[in-house]
Amino acid sequence: MTLLVLLGVFAVLGVIVAALVILLQRGRETFDLSLEGLLRAYLYVASLAAVIVFAAGLAGLIAYVLGAAVGLDFVYGGPIRQPSGPLCPAGAICPPVEVFSREDFRRFQQSQDLIRGVTFVVFGAIFWGAHWFARRAVAHGAERASGLYRAYLMVGTVIFGIATIAFVPFGIYQAFTFFLGALQPGGFRSGVAETLPAGLAVLPVWLLYLWLVLRALRGAGPRGYYRAGPSGPPPEPVGVGARVGPGPASRSAGAEVAPPEDPR
Repeated sequence: MTLLVLLGVFAVLGVIVAALVILLQRGRETFDLSLEGLLRAYLYVASLAAVIVFAAGLAGLIAYVLGAAVGLDFVYGGPIRQPSGPLCPAGAICPPVEVFSREDFRRFQQSQDLIRGVTFVVFGAIFWGAHWFARRAVAHGAERASGLYRAYLMVGTVIFGIATIAFVPFGIYQAFTFFLGALQPGGFRSGVAETLPAGLAVLPVWLLYLWLVLRALRGAGPRGYYRAGPSGPPPEPVGVGARVGPGPASRSAGAEVAPPEDPR
């Protein structure tokens, strides 16, 4: 749930900043406050929320798979085993000790990750697909060149990029510490459940958004500019210099040949 909360905070801040930029820009395109414009803005915000939910569910599934493949200690942590010895001196009366089975609790965490992961992934995919079809239904001809689409891509890239920087290095550090670090007997070793699965979940999403931004930049291409006339599009270009060869509907160039005169 840490990933979901963090991405939610980043998303709210990113949407606010993007809305302010679109409202305050002085270019040819400003924020459309009509019903259709507000609907398009909602569809992009909801699509971003669906991607965040999908990433949170993917992190839960990755945590479940890592726990099953590597071990519950690696993902959820656990007490460090200490050398076995007599817990009570021989002949002494020792109070009863209540033993808490941490193994069962970690199994419960793993099952919760699986349930949450499947639920969030399915719901996020369905939610995003529904809003994607709705966006296509109300999209204009040049939707990919609109400010809303560019803001959607940039906000998603920034959100998941920051999350990748926050989770991936720390998750790798915890993984190396688990396998290579010196441990004190009798202590507690933390797992990577809150860092490495989240980093592995947001990394491909960030790369996908980054690729979409780069594709949008390449697809924009050079733009031509002209001074618009009073009646619409610019006139056809006029050739400069003499015409080379006759026109398609004109008579042959050169002197006209007169018919021979009658000698009579």
